[in-house]
Amino acid sequence: MKKLFLSIIALVGTVSASAQISDGVTATLQNGKTTTVFYGFDAFKDALAAAPDAGGIITLSPGAFSNPGAISKTLKIYGAGFIKDAVNNISETRVNGNLTITSTDALVPVVRIEGVYFVNDFVIEGAQAVANTEVIKCSFAEFYNSVETNNTIIRQSYIRGSLHGRSTLTTGLVVANCWIGGRISSNYYTDDKFATGSSGTINHCIIAYYYGGSYGSDYFPFDYRNNIVNYCSNCCGAGSTCYNNVGWESRFSCGGQNTSVNNYDVALWTDWKTLLADGQDNLDFYIKDTTTPRTWVLAEPTTYVGNDGTPCGVTGGDFPWNPIPATPRILSTSVDAKTTPGTLKVSIKAEARPLE
Repeated sequence: MKKLFLSIIALVGTVSASAQISDGVTATLQNGKTTTVFYGFDAFKDALAAAPDAGGIITLSPGAFSNPGAISKTLKIYGAGFIKDAVNNISETRVNGNLTITSTDALVPVVRIEGVYFVNDFVIEGAQAVANTEVIKCSFAEFYNSVETNNTIIRQSYIRGSLHGRSTLTTGLVVANCWIGGRISSNYYTDDKFATGSSGTINHCIIAYYYGGSYGSDYFPFDYRNNIVNYCSNCCGAGSTCYNNVGWESRFSCGGQNTSVNNYDVALWTDWKTLLADGQDNLDFYIKDTTTPRTWVLAEPTTYVGNDGTPCGVTGGDFPWNPIPATPRILSTSVDAKTTPGTLKVSIKAEARPLE
Protein backbone atom coordinates (compact mmCIF):
# COMPACT_ATOMS: atom_id res chain seq x y z
CA MET A 1 0.00 0.00 0.00
CA LYS A 2 2.84 2.41 0.80
CA LYS A 3 4.47 1.82 -2.59
CA LEU A 4 1.15 2.42 -4.35
CA PHE A 5 0.62 5.66 -2.40
CA LEU A 6 4.07 6.89 -3.38
CA SER A 7 3.36 6.05 -7.01
CA ILE A 8 0.18 8.13 -6.86
CA ILE A 9 2.20 11.03 -5.48
CA ALA A 10 4.69 10.68 -8.30
CA LEU A 11 1.85 10.47 -10.80
CA VAL A 12 0.44 13.79 -9.62
CA GLY A 13 3.74 15.49 -10.36
CA THR A 14 3.98 13.83 -13.75
CA VAL A 15 0.45 14.83 -14.69
CA SER A 16 1.18 18.43 -13.79
CA ALA A 17 3.71 18.66 -16.58
CA SER A 18 2.49 16.10 -19.10
CA ALA A 19 -1.13 17.25 -19.10
CA GLN A 20 -0.15 20.91 -18.66
CA ILE A 21 -2.46 21.24 -15.66
CA SER A 22 0.21 23.44 -14.10
CA ASP A 23 2.94 25.50 -15.73
CA GLY A 24 5.24 25.06 -12.73
CA VAL A 25 7.50 22.28 -11.50
CA THR A 26 6.98 20.42 -8.26
CA ALA A 27 8.98 18.47 -5.70
CA THR A 28 6.98 16.17 -3.45
CA LEU A 29 8.48 15.19 -0.10
CA GLN A 30 7.19 12.04 1.56
CA ASN A 31 8.25 11.85 5.21
CA GLY A 32 6.51 8.93 6.88
CA LYS A 33 2.78 9.58 6.51
CA THR A 34 3.28 13.28 5.84
CA THR A 35 3.32 14.57 2.28
CA THR A 36 4.40 18.09 1.33
CA VAL A 37 4.46 19.57 -2.17
CA PHE A 38 6.88 22.37 -3.07
CA TYR A 39 6.48 24.50 -6.17
CA GLY A 40 8.71 26.47 -8.49
CA PHE A 41 12.32 26.59 -9.63
CA ASP A 42 13.65 26.10 -6.06
CA ALA A 43 11.23 23.27 -5.23
CA PHE A 44 13.95 20.61 -5.06
CA LYS A 45 16.07 22.82 -2.82
CA ASP A 46 13.11 23.50 -0.51
CA ALA A 47 12.17 19.81 -0.33
CA LEU A 48 15.74 18.85 0.51
CA ALA A 49 15.88 21.45 3.29
CA ALA A 50 12.62 20.12 4.76
CA ALA A 51 13.57 16.44 4.50
CA PRO A 52 14.53 14.49 7.63
CA ASP A 53 18.11 13.34 8.12
CA ALA A 54 17.07 9.82 7.09
CA GLY A 55 14.16 8.11 5.38
CA GLY A 56 12.70 10.85 3.18
CA ILE A 57 11.59 10.38 -0.43
CA ILE A 58 11.56 13.26 -2.91
CA THR A 59 9.73 12.94 -6.24
CA LEU A 60 10.50 15.55 -8.90
CA SER A 61 8.20 16.45 -11.75
CA PRO A 62 9.45 17.00 -15.30
CA GLY A 63 11.00 20.41 -15.83
CA ALA A 64 14.01 22.43 -14.71
CA PHE A 65 15.12 22.92 -11.10
CA SER A 66 17.77 25.02 -9.43
CA ASN A 67 20.58 23.13 -7.78
CA PRO A 68 19.55 22.03 -4.27
CA GLY A 69 23.08 22.15 -2.87
CA ALA A 70 25.00 19.29 -1.32
CA ILE A 71 22.98 16.28 -0.20
CA SER A 72 24.03 15.18 3.28
CA LYS A 73 20.85 13.29 4.20
CA THR A 74 19.80 9.70 3.57
CA LEU A 75 17.24 10.02 0.77
CA LYS A 76 15.58 8.43 -2.21
CA ILE A 77 15.08 10.85 -5.10
CA TYR A 78 12.99 10.08 -8.19
CA GLY A 79 12.75 12.18 -11.35
CA ALA A 80 10.68 11.79 -14.50
CA GLY A 81 13.64 10.86 -16.71
CA PHE A 82 17.13 11.88 -17.80
CA ILE A 83 16.25 12.41 -21.45
CA LYS A 84 13.28 13.50 -23.52
CA ASP A 85 12.05 10.48 -25.44
CA ALA A 86 8.79 10.80 -27.35
CA VAL A 87 8.79 7.13 -28.37
CA ASN A 88 8.78 5.94 -24.75
CA ASN A 89 6.79 8.95 -23.50
CA ILE A 90 9.58 10.10 -21.17
CA SER A 91 9.90 13.69 -20.01
CA GLU A 92 13.08 15.17 -18.58
CA THR A 93 13.81 16.27 -15.03
CA ARG A 94 16.77 18.67 -15.30
CA VAL A 95 18.77 19.95 -12.33
CA ASN A 96 21.32 22.74 -12.70
CA GLY A 97 24.84 22.30 -11.40
CA ASN A 98 26.33 19.22 -9.75
CA LEU A 99 24.86 16.22 -7.99
CA THR A 100 26.93 16.51 -4.82
CA ILE A 101 26.74 14.00 -1.99
CA THR A 102 28.56 15.11 1.16
CA SER A 103 29.29 13.36 4.43
CA THR A 104 29.70 15.38 7.60
CA ASP A 105 31.27 14.55 10.94
CA ALA A 106 27.80 13.59 12.18
CA LEU A 107 26.05 12.21 9.08
CA VAL A 108 26.98 9.72 6.35
CA PRO A 109 24.22 9.85 3.73
CA VAL A 110 22.96 6.83 1.82
CA VAL A 111 21.44 8.19 -1.39
CA ARG A 112 19.50 6.54 -4.21
CA ILE A 113 18.64 8.78 -7.14
CA GLU A 114 16.89 7.86 -10.36
CA GLY A 115 15.65 9.56 -13.52
CA VAL A 116 17.40 12.95 -13.39
CA TYR A 117 19.60 14.90 -15.82
CA PHE A 118 22.31 16.87 -14.01
CA VAL A 119 23.85 19.70 -16.01
CA ASN A 120 27.27 19.23 -14.41
CA ASP A 121 29.13 16.55 -12.44
CA PHE A 122 28.38 13.79 -9.93
CA VAL A 123 30.58 14.39 -6.89
CA ILE A 124 31.06 12.51 -3.62
CA GLU A 125 32.95 14.44 -0.96
CA GLY A 126 32.97 15.10 2.77
CA ALA A 127 34.45 14.44 6.15
CA GLN A 128 34.31 10.63 6.15
CA ALA A 129 33.86 7.67 3.80
CA VAL A 130 30.57 7.39 1.91
CA ALA A 131 29.03 4.01 1.10
CA ASN A 132 26.13 2.52 -0.86
CA THR A 133 25.32 5.42 -3.18
CA GLU A 134 23.10 4.40 -6.12
CA VAL A 135 22.68 6.50 -9.27
CA ILE A 136 20.26 4.87 -11.71
CA LYS A 137 19.03 6.07 -15.10
CA CYS A 138 20.59 9.49 -14.69
CA SER A 139 22.86 11.69 -16.76
CA PHE A 140 25.82 13.76 -15.60
CA ALA A 141 29.16 14.96 -16.94
CA GLU A 142 32.10 13.70 -14.86
CA PHE A 143 32.10 11.44 -11.80
CA TYR A 144 34.73 11.95 -9.15
CA ASN A 145 35.12 11.31 -5.44
CA SER A 146 37.41 13.32 -3.18
CA VAL A 147 36.62 11.13 -0.18
CA GLU A 148 36.84 7.36 0.19
CA THR A 149 33.82 5.59 -1.30
CA ASN A 150 32.53 2.05 -0.96
CA ASN A 151 29.98 0.22 -3.09
CA THR A 152 28.95 3.07 -5.36
CA ILE A 153 26.61 1.81 -8.08
CA ILE A 154 25.99 3.66 -11.35
CA ARG A 155 23.78 1.86 -13.86
CA GLN A 156 21.76 2.48 -17.02
CA SER A 157 23.06 6.03 -17.10
CA TYR A 158 24.32 8.49 -19.70
CA ILE A 159 27.78 9.52 -18.44
CA ARG A 160 28.81 12.34 -20.74
CA GLY A 161 32.39 12.59 -19.48
CA SER A 162 34.96 10.56 -17.54
CA LEU A 163 35.28 8.75 -14.22
CA HIS A 164 37.98 10.30 -12.02
CA GLY A 165 39.27 9.08 -8.66
CA ARG A 166 40.85 12.35 -7.51
CA SER A 167 43.63 10.44 -5.74
CA THR A 168 41.15 8.74 -3.44
CA LEU A 169 40.57 5.14 -2.44
CA THR A 170 37.58 3.69 -4.28
CA THR A 171 36.33 0.19 -3.50
CA GLY A 172 33.45 -1.79 -4.92
CA LEU A 173 32.60 0.69 -7.67
CA VAL A 174 30.12 -0.84 -10.14
CA VAL A 175 29.33 0.88 -13.44
CA ALA A 176 26.86 -1.26 -15.36
CA ASN A 177 24.97 -0.79 -18.64
CA CYS A 178 26.07 2.81 -19.02
CA TRP A 179 27.18 4.91 -21.98
CA ILE A 180 30.51 6.49 -21.01
CA GLY A 181 31.79 9.35 -23.14
CA GLY A 182 35.19 9.74 -21.46
CA ARG A 183 37.91 7.71 -19.79
CA ILE A 184 38.00 5.61 -16.67
CA SER A 185 40.84 7.77 -15.52
CA SER A 186 44.13 6.65 -14.02
CA ASN A 187 43.63 9.38 -11.41
CA TYR A 188 42.59 6.64 -8.98
CA TYR A 189 45.92 6.83 -7.16
CA THR A 190 47.57 8.10 -4.00
CA ASP A 191 51.07 9.64 -3.77
CA ASP A 192 51.72 8.90 -7.45
CA LYS A 193 50.82 5.25 -7.01
CA PHE A 194 47.55 3.45 -7.60
CA ALA A 195 45.55 3.49 -4.36
CA THR A 196 46.13 0.18 -2.62
CA GLY A 197 42.88 -1.77 -2.47
CA SER A 198 40.93 0.25 -5.04
CA SER A 199 38.51 -1.99 -6.93
CA GLY A 200 35.71 -1.70 -9.42
CA THR A 201 33.83 -3.39 -12.24
CA ILE A 202 32.91 -1.82 -15.57
CA ASN A 203 30.32 -4.21 -16.96
CA HIS A 204 28.15 -4.15 -20.12
CA CYS A 205 28.99 -0.54 -20.95
CA ILE A 206 29.68 1.44 -24.11
CA ILE A 207 33.00 3.25 -23.64
CA ALA A 208 32.91 5.75 -26.48
CA TYR A 209 36.13 7.62 -25.63
CA TYR A 210 38.55 7.78 -28.56
CA TYR A 211 42.27 8.21 -28.00
CA GLY A 212 44.84 7.65 -30.69
CA GLY A 213 48.00 8.62 -28.82
CA SER A 214 50.11 6.66 -26.39
CA TYR A 215 50.55 8.89 -23.34
CA GLY A 216 48.06 8.50 -20.51
CA SER A 217 45.64 6.53 -22.62
CA ASP A 218 45.18 3.41 -20.54
CA TYR A 219 42.22 3.06 -18.20
CA PHE A 220 42.47 2.47 -14.47
CA PRO A 221 43.06 -1.22 -13.62
CA PHE A 222 39.50 -2.22 -12.84
CA ASP A 223 37.66 -5.35 -13.97
CA TYR A 224 36.32 -4.77 -17.52
CA ARG A 225 33.70 -7.26 -18.66
CA ASN A 226 31.39 -7.46 -21.68
CA ASN A 227 31.90 -3.86 -22.82
CA ILE A 228 32.08 -2.29 -26.27
CA VAL A 229 35.17 -0.09 -26.30
CA ASN A 230 36.28 2.56 -28.77
CA TYR A 231 39.89 2.98 -29.85
CA CYS A 232 42.63 3.65 -27.30
CA SER A 233 46.33 2.84 -27.30
CA ASN A 234 46.20 0.48 -24.32
CA CYS A 235 42.58 0.11 -23.33
CA CYS A 236 43.04 -1.56 -19.95
CA GLY A 237 46.02 -0.53 -17.87
CA ALA A 238 48.49 -2.79 -16.14
CA GLY A 239 46.75 -4.85 -13.50
CA SER A 240 43.36 -4.82 -15.25
CA THR A 241 41.25 -7.85 -16.00
CA CYS A 242 39.49 -7.80 -19.37
CA TYR A 243 36.94 -10.45 -20.32
CA ASN A 244 34.74 -10.66 -23.44
CA ASN A 245 35.05 -7.03 -24.49
CA VAL A 246 34.41 -5.96 -28.08
CA GLY A 247 37.24 -3.77 -29.37
CA TRP A 248 40.85 -4.02 -30.47
CA GLU A 249 42.04 -7.17 -28.72
CA SER A 250 45.72 -6.33 -29.08
CA ARG A 251 45.03 -3.07 -27.26
CA PHE A 252 43.49 -4.94 -24.33
CA SER A 253 46.65 -6.93 -23.70
CA CYS A 254 48.73 -3.95 -22.52
CA GLY A 255 51.93 -5.81 -23.33
CA GLY A 256 50.93 -8.78 -21.19
CA GLN A 257 50.73 -6.67 -18.02
CA ASN A 258 47.06 -7.44 -17.44
CA THR A 259 44.68 -10.38 -17.75
CA SER A 260 43.03 -10.35 -21.18
CA VAL A 261 40.72 -13.26 -22.07
CA ASN A 262 38.29 -13.87 -24.95
CA ASN A 263 38.06 -10.30 -26.17
CA TYR A 264 36.69 -9.78 -29.68
CA ASP A 265 39.29 -8.46 -32.10
CA VAL A 266 38.41 -5.83 -34.69
CA ALA A 267 39.31 -8.34 -37.39
CA LEU A 268 36.17 -10.30 -36.48
CA TRP A 269 33.74 -7.45 -37.09
CA THR A 270 35.58 -4.98 -39.38
CA ASP A 271 33.94 -1.70 -38.25
CA TRP A 272 31.20 -0.29 -36.03
CA LYS A 273 28.77 -0.04 -38.96
CA THR A 274 28.81 -3.82 -39.45
CA LEU A 275 28.85 -4.58 -35.73
CA LEU A 276 25.76 -2.57 -34.79
CA ALA A 277 22.25 -3.25 -36.07
CA ASP A 278 21.50 0.44 -36.71
CA GLY A 279 24.40 0.68 -39.17
CA GLN A 280 25.98 3.69 -37.45
CA ASP A 281 29.74 3.98 -37.91
CA ASN A 282 30.51 5.30 -34.42
CA LEU A 283 29.59 4.89 -30.75
CA ASP A 284 27.87 8.25 -30.35
CA PHE A 285 24.88 8.49 -28.01
CA TYR A 286 22.56 9.82 -30.71
CA ILE A 287 21.81 8.64 -34.23
CA LYS A 288 23.73 10.90 -36.59
CA ASP A 289 22.01 14.21 -37.42
CA THR A 290 19.07 13.50 -35.09
CA THR A 291 18.16 13.80 -31.42
CA THR A 292 17.09 10.15 -31.35
CA PRO A 293 18.95 8.07 -28.73
CA ARG A 294 20.49 4.85 -29.97
CA THR A 295 19.81 1.34 -28.72
CA TRP A 296 23.25 -0.18 -29.50
CA VAL A 297 21.73 -3.52 -30.44
CA LEU A 298 24.33 -5.79 -32.02
CA ALA A 299 23.79 -7.02 -35.56
CA GLU A 300 24.83 -10.49 -34.37
CA PRO A 301 24.12 -10.64 -30.62
CA THR A 302 24.73 -14.38 -30.45
CA THR A 303 28.23 -13.96 -31.87
CA TYR A 304 29.57 -11.31 -29.50
CA VAL A 305 28.58 -12.79 -26.18
CA GLY A 306 29.70 -11.77 -22.72
CA ASN A 307 31.06 -14.12 -20.10
CA ASP A 308 27.56 -14.12 -18.57
CA GLY A 309 25.97 -15.50 -21.74
CA THR A 310 24.23 -12.25 -22.76
CA PRO A 311 25.23 -9.86 -25.60
CA CYS A 312 28.18 -7.56 -25.06
CA GLY A 313 27.34 -3.92 -24.56
CA VAL A 314 24.45 -2.17 -22.83
CA THR A 315 21.72 -4.53 -24.08
CA GLY A 316 23.00 -7.49 -22.04
CA GLY A 317 23.59 -8.23 -18.39
CA ASP A 318 21.21 -8.02 -15.45
CA PHE A 319 20.10 -4.46 -16.24
CA PRO A 320 19.65 -4.07 -20.03
CA TRP A 321 19.59 -0.48 -21.29
CA ASN A 322 16.21 1.09 -20.48
CA PRO A 323 15.80 4.86 -19.96
CA ILE A 324 12.29 4.61 -18.46
CA PRO A 325 12.44 5.52 -14.75
CA ALA A 326 10.45 3.90 -11.94
CA THR A 327 7.94 6.71 -11.57
CA PRO A 328 4.54 6.24 -13.24
CA ARG A 329 4.28 7.08 -16.92
CA ILE A 330 1.35 8.96 -18.45
CA LEU A 331 -0.06 7.07 -21.45
CA SER A 332 -2.92 9.43 -22.29
CA THR A 333 -4.98 12.31 -20.87
CA SER A 334 -8.27 13.90 -21.82
CA VAL A 335 -10.58 16.62 -20.50
CA ASP A 336 -14.31 16.28 -21.14
CA ALA A 337 -15.54 19.25 -23.20
CA LYS A 338 -18.97 19.03 -21.57
CA THR A 339 -18.84 20.05 -17.94
CA THR A 340 -21.28 21.02 -15.23
CA PRO A 341 -20.66 24.06 -13.05
CA GLY A 342 -17.91 23.34 -10.53
CA THR A 343 -17.02 20.01 -12.15
CA LEU A 344 -14.16 19.19 -14.51
CA LYS A 345 -14.00 15.62 -15.79
CA VAL A 346 -10.40 14.58 -16.42
CA SER A 347 -9.37 11.11 -17.62
CA ILE A 348 -5.81 9.92 -17.10
CA LYS A 349 -4.41 6.59 -18.26
CA ALA A 350 -1.07 5.70 -16.74
CA GLU A 351 1.35 2.82 -16.42
CA ALA A 352 2.08 2.32 -12.74
CA ARG A 353 5.59 1.37 -11.71
CA PRO A 354 5.75 1.42 -7.88
CA LEU A 355 8.82 3.08 -6.43
CA GLU A 356 11.33 0.71 -4.88
